[in-house]
Amino acid sequence: MQKLIIATSLLLTLSACDEAQKKAAFELSGNFTNSKGEMLYLEKLSGQQPVVVDSTVVDEKGDFSFTNYDAKIGFYRIKVTEQNFAMLVLDSADKVKVSGNMTDLGNTYKVEGSAETKLFMQYNDLARKLQVRKDSLTQAFQATAISIGLDKLQQTNPELAAKRGDSLSKTLEGPYMAMIELENAKLSMVIKLNTGMYASIIAIQGLDPEKYSDIYIELDKNLMKKYPSNQNILMFHEMVGKSLALAVGSEAPEINLPDVNGKDLALSSFRGKVVLIDFWASWCKPCRAEMPNVIKAYKKFKDKGFEIYGVSLDQTKEKWVEAIQMDGITWPQVSDLKYWECAAARLYNVQGIPFAVLIDQQGKILAKNLRGEELEKAIELALAGKPQAEVKP
Repeated sequence: MQKLIIATSLLLTLSACDEAQKKAAFELSGNFTNSKGEMLYLEKLSGQQPVVVDSTVVDEKGDFSFTNYDAKIGFYRIKVTEQNFAMLVLDSADKVKVSGNMTDLGNTYKVEGSAETKLFMQYNDLARKLQVRKDSLTQAFQATAISIGLDKLQQTNPELAAKRGDSLSKTLEGPYMAMIELENAKLSMVIKLNTGMYASIIAIQGLDPEKYSDIYIELDKNLMKKYPSNQNILMFHEMVGKSLALAVGSEAPEINLPDVNGKDLALSSFRGKVVLIDFWASWCKPCRAEMPNVIKAYKKFKDKGFEIYGVSLDQTKEKWVEAIQMDGITWPQVSDLKYWECAAARLYNVQGIPFAVLIDQQGKILAKNLRGEELEKAIELALAGKPQAEVKP
């Protein structure tokens, strides 16, 4: 009996210690200068709007501590106002100390005790430097435009002004793209070293999933192993799956929707031809503006083994059919009339229209979102059985 009492007592003591450790595991405190007893809010970024999970008041020394919330891995912010906050990436075992100037938290805060937040701040610094370089090129463009009198020319000869503007844009396009490639290379190297870190799921979305597919796959694998039930990780996992399923070289997912006569028309029924899957809608002004270029390509190649499979994101059949007739569209068209809930649009992860996917005679994806001259060149290469290396991705 004595042994049982001792064992039971020890078990209760250990349980109490475990419970105390759980409660004491997460800590978030710090000190802000220039404070005046402000109320601080700890918010978790969840869904469409941040959710307040704890609050506290800064004392007369500028010290604060959040004591009513045990964090689970995720993105958070300490907020004074909607414009004045500090971003954090917190986990359950973190013991975090935050410091900064209360009047400008976003630009002054520093963090100890959170490797995830430090990595997030490193990514944020890379993004900030890239924006500075973008702004510099924009200013160079504007200064050059002023020096050649584009504004005045716009008033007297708009057509010539447009041509000179296009020429200037093309001149600066090379340096701009080189800058983007360099910064993407820097970002990818940092992510490669941190494919087990939660903060990386935000940073990596600035990289092309196809070009950097190996990093996406590694990050997805590691985070799914660490956080298999986390909602953000599950969403990232789904996004990676969809992106890689639509990578160049992959087989285009099947689409089988009703045509204008209500008869199902499968994408696979055009196997043996080079096909452009064209997502558009009657209500989409950019789609309608681009349509003459698509019609031009169709007329040029339709008798050479080329077809277009139009997928409309319309909601009413009348407007859909009216747009087909008005624009002179003669290729096959399908739609389930479900707007952005269109099954094909969701399957192809369509985020905006117009959006197009070019597939070869075997149904493999060759290129995406090409327009105008680039589209015609891609079709010509596909029909000749040549690689798409000469066409911009």
